Amino acid sequence: FCHVARKGYRTLSHAFIRDTRFELRRLLIADDPWADQFPRDSWDLRLLDLATEDCCRLHFGGIPQPWLRDLTKRWTRWRLTRGSSSGGVSLSVQSITRLACHLADVDGIDAGPAALDRNRIETWLAALQADGNSEHTRSRTVNSVGVFLRDVHRYEWQPDLARSAFIYDDAPKPRTLKPRFIPEHLMRQLEAPEAIAQFPSDDGRVLLKILMACGLRTKDARWLPFDCIVRDADGAPYLAWLNRKIHDRPAFFPLSEDLAAEIARQQQAVLERFPQGCEWLFPASLKNVDGSKPVSDRRLRDHLAIWLERLSLTDEHGRPVKVTFHQFRHTLATRMINADVPQPVIQALLDHMSPAMTAVYAKLHDKTLRRHWENALKVNHEGQKADIAADHPLAGAAWAKMSLVRAKVTLPNGYCGAPVQTDCEYANPCLDCRFFI
Repeated sequence: FCHVARKGYRTLSHAFIRDTRFELRRLLIADDPWADQFPRDSWDLRLLDLATEDCCRLHFGGIPQPWLRDLTKRWTRWRLTRGSSSGGVSLSVQSITRLACHLADVDGIDAGPAALDRNRIETWLAALQADGNSEHTRSRTVNSVGVFLRDVHRYEWQPDLARSAFIYDDAPKPRTLKPRFIPEHLMRQLEAPEAIAQFPSDDGRVLLKILMACGLRTKDARWLPFDCIVRDADGAPYLAWLNRKIHDRPAFFPLSEDLAAEIARQQQAVLERFPQGCEWLFPASLKNVDGSKPVSDRRLRDHLAIWLERLSLTDEHGRPVKVTFHQFRHTLATRMINADVPQPVIQALLDHMSPAMTAVYAKLHDKTLRRHWENALKVNHEGQKADIAADHPLAGAAWAKMSLVRAKVTLPNGYCGAPVQTDCEYANPCLDCRFFI
């Protein structure tokens, strides 16, 4: 087996031998796969039916201390069996490995549980910062270790562990989220029918349109069910999808009839390929005899790169521009905010977990409006300039007042400059009013 595998590692024969070997191994340990995997320093999650596209193995060999390695394995097994994602657990194991390596560097490989106290945690936090890790990486690493230590103390898995070994509010404060929308002049190039026609695959072209129109995350779009169109009492179509970031929560997005028709054609193409039926709207094109696998993220990203190269997408300065699928989600949210769609509606359409996520786009909208307001020439009812310099101490207060009066009084070609507390006794003659701007 090994000789043939090395000899023809790129051939179909090698794939057959590899898969056969794996299935034989699965049969041998069918009675108790955990008993086979737990003692190992590398777990094959496929044998535990826990593998995902993002993670099929967990590695514990980088943890030098035997007691900490065994403790990490026990915690990992517990996390997996209670439903934690293998990808998230893998990141946690990597974080614990970083802590273990620091403990070994400072106190030696033979350091016991008592050496891992609050003082050692603080030196590790300092080392993380000194290594130049980004705030996001440090925050994720520190929080993962914090959850691990909390669970170890809670369930008393290691009585000799120092009682001061805790993570409190030690993670760097997360930065304010910024929307990563695609500028409109680029979106006009991407949305052009002749541009979309150049996408390398037919099914990818339909998926691309769904991402642009509905703002789904790529993972949610890849895993769209075959029957993903529902209609309301009036016959209007909606895309039915599952938010996999929030435990497969059902969500819906209104569709145009044109896009609904394209999805129907994609369904027909899937049925022609899998007459017995298929679970996914976008099944994988390779290694998918029974249609059980959705299209892979790698294939989509490769096709996106090919598409962008074909389009020769450039910014206003003629420089090449790269975009990601996820930016279509940010772009859709930004467009809706700028079209004055209420935040609760956007939160429902994009199925954001909290209003704070949607508020990121509202802040952008407010900044956009203020920039236009500052740049605009404002005159009063006598035609004289009525403006406050952007750097004036009262500029912020003037903007706040204008925002209030815009909410109070809507005028076709201006706004009311009166204090919001002022009662207006006039019904129509705004153009002659001394407060009109």
